[in-house]
Amino acid sequence: MKIIQKFMTRNDCYQANEKIVPKGILLHSTATPGVMAHEWYDMWNKSYQKGEINRKVCVHAFLDDENVMQYLPWDHRGWHGGGPVNKTHIGIEMCEPAGIVYDDKYGSTIIEYDVEANEEYFRKAFKNAVELCVMLCKKFNLTEENIITHCEAHKMGIASNHADVMHWFPKHGESMGSFREAVRKALNND
Repeated sequence: MKIIQKFMTRNDCYQANEKIVPKGILLHSTATPGVMAHEWYDMWNKSYQKGEINRKVCVHAFLDDENVMQYLPWDHRGWHGGGPVNKTHIGIEMCEPAGIVYDDKYGSTIIEYDVEANEEYFRKAFKNAVELCVMLCKKFNLTEENIITHCEAHKMGIASNHADVMHWFPKHGESMGSFREAVRKALNND
């Protein structure tokens, strides 16, 4: 896995330069079908304060089936969870393939999705997410138990209410349990 580093230096989050000691990883998915990891730089490397973007948001990395793009230093406070989780967790967004149809603009329920057509994409993106989490676990002395989804963080009272990634993983027979297990196995094999 190759990480392409391209920091969003114009984003207010980057410019705030608030540091964290990572205690975990918060796994998101974009709910923006067909927009891949490299495209988010142009969309989010902008200033909210200057009116260039309509929200305060920035994550540490986006990944898809081909790329892992790091947009913030790992020890930088991200703006991704909508709560205290931003002060403790690295935020990673998994990009979703084109063709997903949601029941609303928030991406909480998928109503149309071709699992078979997207299986290869999903497997490659899932693998990249596992590999990135393994690397981060090693770097920051974390375990698979320190990896949570946005929806789990909400249930813990430390993030805003989102469905990701559990609106998508089960369609491919996966869960956060199976994701954490893949990370655990990779950590134990090294």
